[in-house]
Amino acid sequence: MNIFLNANHELRSGWKFAAYVVLFLIIWVAAGIGLTAIYVRSNLPENQLTLLVLNECALFIPAVGALLLAVRFTDGRPLKTFGVGFLPHWRRDLAMGLALAAGMLAVLVTGCYAFGFVKISWTAGQVPVSTLATTLGVLLVAAANEELMFRSFPLRVLMDGVGMWPAVLVMSSIFGLVYLNNPNASLLGTANTILAGILLSLAYVRTGSLWFPYAIHVGWNVGIGFVLGFSLSGIDIASLWTTGIAGSDTILGGDYGPEGGLLATFIFSAFAVIVNRIKPR
Repeated sequence: MNIFLNANHELRSGWKFAAYVVLFLIIWVAAGIGLTAIYVRSNLPENQLTLLVLNECALFIPAVGALLLAVRFTDGRPLKTFGVGFLPHWRRDLAMGLALAAGMLAVLVTGCYAFGFVKISWTAGQVPVSTLATTLGVLLVAAANEELMFRSFPLRVLMDGVGMWPAVLVMSSIFGLVYLNNPNASLLGTANTILAGILLSLAYVRTGSLWFPYAIHVGWNVGIGFVLGFSLSGIDIASLWTTGIAGSDTILGGDYGPEGGLLATFIFSAFAVIVNRIKPR
């Protein structure tokens, strides 16, 4: 048995996945070095938003570059095979994902009122428009980066090799573990992020398109972080409103934000079940 090629004389899925990881790491390190050199020589402000922008730029380059190189040199199938591009129904997938995210946010706000005291204050007038616009842009790019990194090519080739559920669980676990170093991270928050990864992976599997999980992902992040002003995975960002909550940290998430509480466990689990019932395309 050839350990590199399968019965169709194609590179085995495990090697494709490994090649993607190696390419991603090489490009990521190179992009980080280059951006650091640019930052040192620039007059950019030394604040959290600047670091977030640089971080997402450093991830965007390998997220796109590793995908294109891995597809071209290890797989050969067109990009649409991995859900990338303006596929048929992409507008519907985008709208469906945003609607699903809106439903998740509605359950979240309802649960916050049910289990705690909530105070929402308008704060956008205290923040420069440029800061708000940059923050929104960071969230849009961050969601795209993570969908390319944790769904798309790596999830698809793992599914080809080990089947859907093992691949979904592996990629969702990695997705959750990368958040362990975030401020105020907890085991429950990590478990919830893994559940969110399962939800997003199922959205990708059922439609074969990145637009559906991307819309859910960005809708949730923009909703809780940019619009409502919750901490987003432990990080505070500029927002239109600020939402203060008094109640059980175990249920509502505490300083980590909603994703650190049992309410999020319910939301991610329930909506994963809903998405899993969608007829595969």
